[in-house]
Amino acid sequence: MPLMSPFLRTGVRSTNMAAWVLAALAVPATLYSILYRSPFIFQLIGYTMLGMIAETLFTLVAKRKLRLACTGSGLSAALIAASVPPSMPFLPMLFAILIAVWVAKLPMSGLPLRFNAAMAGRLFLMLVYPSHVVNWGTPTADVISCATPQELYCWERFPLEWPQLLFGRIRGIWEDLFLLVPGSPGETFPLIILLLGILLCWKGISSWRTPVAFLLSFSITTALCGNSPLFNLFSAATLFSAVFIVSDPVSTPMSKSGKLACGVIIGVSNALIRNFTFYTEAIVYTVLLGNLLSPLLDRIAFSTLGRRLQKRQDD
Repeated sequence: MPLMSPFLRTGVRSTNMAAWVLAALAVPATLYSILYRSPFIFQLIGYTMLGMIAETLFTLVAKRKLRLACTGSGLSAALIAASVPPSMPFLPMLFAILIAVWVAKLPMSGLPLRFNAAMAGRLFLMLVYPSHVVNWGTPTADVISCATPQELYCWERFPLEWPQLLFGRIRGIWEDLFLLVPGSPGETFPLIILLLGILLCWKGISSWRTPVAFLLSFSITTALCGNSPLFNLFSAATLFSAVFIVSDPVSTPMSKSGKLACGVIIGVSNALIRNFTFYTEAIVYTVLLGNLLSPLLDRIAFSTLGRRLQKRQDD
């Protein structure tokens, strides 16, 4: 049975699965709206609907079977919105969503090579609108502006206290000089995101193999590089990526061993880039690298399995 993003299987349950994933993403978005920027939850809903409309238009033009619930495209649009500054102008967001849905998602449906649509849209924003992507917070001289506390630590060697990291209370004054403001709406509450990821895996909505392999390999590589694995896990977009991005069954391998290998590739490359380059996140590049290698990993896994089955028959 074919897989349809962002779920493990198709059929009558796909709509319910979409509701679970979007509801999970809505939890940190709602908390962000309550604590920091009240209009954001309405922005997220609007961009989700825009992704669904984009899929409907593509379906009509391509003369494909029209679906009432275009939840995969809606979720891709919501993930883009949750990973960029809430002040991102509408026009760049529109272009990113169209790139994600019309280029990375729908035309590649059913092909061996499939890229994560949300990461493709995010890459477009990074390349075409770099100033908007890094414009976190209020653009004044006395405000530190960055996406996650990890970037603040890399730039200024200032680690936030654990209660601030775990519960997303990014506020206050640093050294009586700089005002701390929250960054990415979807990545501000790592502890809650971790609990949501466990819930999605327990419900059978998300695959656990790729994100678990990603988190373990990332932590081990970070420790080998002489840095704190826990701080790197909870101070950046790592958990958000593991729960909502890396767990995507469409852009990652279908085989069990391939999923594990893909998670290791993403985790190790992400840790190495974070530790040895000026990139503090680089999750977009590493996820797309994992997507690029997914067909090869599946080919190796299925070929190995075929040889084992043939050997058993011969014996």
